[in-house]
Order: sequence, then C-alpha cells, then structure tokens
Amino acid sequence: MKRIIGIIAAVAAVALATACQDSVTTPAAGGSSASSSVTVAPPGSVQPSDTQQSPAPEQSPGATPPAGNDAPATAGNGKCVDLNSGVVKAALGRLGANVGGDGFYADSGTDAAVGSCPSLLWVLAGTPHGTASSPWQVMLFNHAGYLGTATKNSTSYTTVVGSSDRSVQVQYRWLAGQDASCCPSGGPVTVTLTLGSDNHTVTPDRDFPTQATDPSSGGTPSACPVSKTVLLAALKGTDIESRLAKPIELEDQIACAGDWAMAHSGTHNNTVNRAQVLFHYVAADGGWKPADLGSALHCTEIGVPSDVAAKICG
Repeated sequence: MKRIIGIIAAVAAVALATACQDSVTTPAAGGSSASSSVTVAPPGSVQPSDTQQSPAPEQSPGATPPAGNDAPATAGNGKCVDLNSGVVKAALGRLGANVGGDGFYADSGTDAAVGSCPSLLWVLAGTPHGTASSPWQVMLFNHAGYLGTATKNSTSYTTVVGSSDRSVQVQYRWLAGQDASCCPSGGPVTVTLTLGSDNHTVTPDRDFPTQATDPSSGGTPSACPVSKTVLLAALKGTDIESRLAKPIELEDQIACAGDWAMAHSGTHNNTVNRAQVLFHYVAADGGWKPADLGSALHCTEIGVPSDVAAKICG
C-alpha cells in the first residue's frame, strides 16, 4: 500500500524535515532525540504544507558558495550537492549518534553540476569506518534545504541505485537464514521516492521492507533451512505435483538461500525421472510454494536474484 509522507515543523537552521515512514526522529536541544508524528495523506493525494522552510545555513569555511539563483542550498564547488556544505553538515548532525557513539558522515550524493540540478537531491550517510552491514541513512533535500530521511530507522546494505529529476531509487537488502554478514540474500527491494508537486511531500511507491527497516520486529520469518517434509506438503494439490513422477520423492539435500529453495525429485539412482523443483517462500501466501519444475531451470529468468541463483541453482 502506498503511503504519503506528511510535513513536520522545521527545527533550528535546518529546513523542513519529512520522513517516509510513520515518524521521524530529530535531535532535540542537548543532544537527545524526540519523535515527531507525520500525517499520512490518502493514497494519490498530496499533503499540503502549513509551514515555511527556514533560511539555509551558510556554507562551511573554504567552500565555494552556490552560483546563481537556480543553485540549491546544498550546492558548492560547482556541484548540486557539496558533501561539505553547511546544509549537508547540519542535516548529518540531526541524525544523532551512530554505533559507538559516533555520528554519520556523507558518503555520496547527487552527482550533477550546478545548472542541471534535479528537484529532489539525495545524500547517502554512512558509518565512519563501517561496512555495508553498518547503519546507513538516505537523506533527502529539495532546493531550499533538508527534507528528512527515507526511513525513520537506519538500515544496513542500503544503496541508491538511480535518480531522476523528481525521484530517487533506493535499494534495500537484509540477512536471511544462515547468511554471513558479508552476503545478504534477502531482497533486493527497490523503493522509488517521488517529490510531490508541492516540492515538500515525498511519496514511496511501496512499503519499505520491514526486514530491512526493523529486523527485530520479526518481519518475514527466516525461511532457510527447509526440510523435504515441508516442501512435500507444499506440493500437495499443485500443478507441479501432477507433473512429477509418482511416487514423489525428494532428495535429502536441499539448497536454500533467501526466500528460495531448490530440491531434486527422485533419487541419484533414478536419473531418468530426476528433476529440479524450485520453491519460493512468500509469507503473505502462507509460506513455501512450488515455483517451477524442469531438468535444468534458468533461475534468474524465473525471478530468482542472481546471487541467490548462484547458491542454489548451480
């Protein structure tokens, strides 16, 4: 279900902050955090603004100021987003403490030159000396200043994979099953954030994956490993069951990663009727379901992420 982002009041010298979830956390005086509710407008509508943006902070010492009236507040040194600009630094300060008590730093941002700046600008904020599994935040800006973060909570394995004049595409991944911290198999899910006609409201095109935004909430249960007993039960009454040689037997060794599993029917001694059976775990549909059957399945063509396919479809 699409959710519309409302507007929350501007604080200090930083511009209007808008979050793309139910609330946004902003630092209060003295370094503490206070949560402000966001009004969610009906799907398809635009939440009107009832506040004015504050003037943008000055640029940091030594930085070249924005050139011309069309340059956004984040600009500097000829770039639409100068990661060292006063606006970006002030926005980073509002994210609060990171792991170990350190703050966030500006890892990357909108790569465009002044004169061709998009209406919606972004900065990916990372953890100092961190890795892909460390906390990340996607900060959003319009030409007047800071709008807020894409999600209330920081997320791991987060990247910006594309952008246009009024939208930013953010990709989320997460650990599933027995994944090592280096190699998440959950997702990917790409959420497109679009700036509304009021130039303040930001709308995601889908729900953010709970597994990424709040791993402790339970979200989708870990699907792997899975037993052949569970997969045999999933086959009952399906078209794929009717296509398998009877009696149906699944080999003990089942490859499983993320939300996908590959089993083989028959036994090693019965190579004539041996076939691959691909299963997909979809919590909303009740769990494991058979996805396809064949002697040599091309998993990525069926929708299996390439990194998961490399683990289970070899």
